[in-house]
Amino acid sequence: MKEIINKAIEWLKEQDIDGCITGSALLDYYDGQDIDLFVYNESSFTKILYGMKHNQMFQLLEPIEQWKFKEWTNNKKSSLEKLGLITIKFKYNLAVDVNVIYKKKDTSIFNVISSFDLDIISKGYDIKTKQILDLSQNDGKTAHWNKWNTAFYADDIWTINRLLRQFERCIKYHKRGYNTDLVVEKYIDLLDKLIEYHNIFNSVNFDEKLIIMKANSKILKAILTLWLEKHELSDEELVLLQSKIKEL
Repeated sequence: MKEIINKAIEWLKEQDIDGCITGSALLDYYDGQDIDLFVYNESSFTKILYGMKHNQMFQLLEPIEQWKFKEWTNNKKSSLEKLGLITIKFKYNLAVDVNVIYKKKDTSIFNVISSFDLDIISKGYDIKTKQILDLSQNDGKTAHWNKWNTAFYADDIWTINRLLRQFERCIKYHKRGYNTDLVVEKYIDLLDKLIEYHNIFNSVNFDEKLIIMKANSKILKAILTLWLEKHELSDEELVLLQSKIKEL
């Protein structure tokens, strides 16, 4: 399987587009590994989509991915555009997922990888320059929080809430053999900020939302602390974690 992944990556490296290859595909191989390709503009997004569609090694197997492809190539629009992120997934050689991702605000490889939470995945190969950019601390199997991600320094609750939505990646990479404890501890620090947040707005409505957010943050802190002790969560705890993060 690793050989198949490498062949897909080599094909992507040869394309004349503005984009970068990032994520787990640049780490040690594991079962179920996929490839993330970020592009920096609409023209590169459209160009690579057509290039993959007309290459028999790439297939759009899932109906939702076929629909997203047609919606974009027919209208240059996407129902997901309001999220600022459009992703279309191909299958290479019927074996490896290749995610083509277009985020309008990400116009360079630095924009892309500086937004990740784990430093171990904050590295990428830029297709145009043929250069690798690595923002990680290169500490073997130990993951650190990405110091280049400005969201980690934020004090506003909205930025912190968005960042917390990435937390499950800590669990995922721990299962892949990485020590993510330092990142989880950082997430707990962010939850403390939410718990201690004081409302500066004269709004009853916001007060009510803040009460709910603080209560959810306390529950999440308890779950993250439990995970640090056991490095595992029950199905019920995981569902609770996911629901409370969505409610933030």
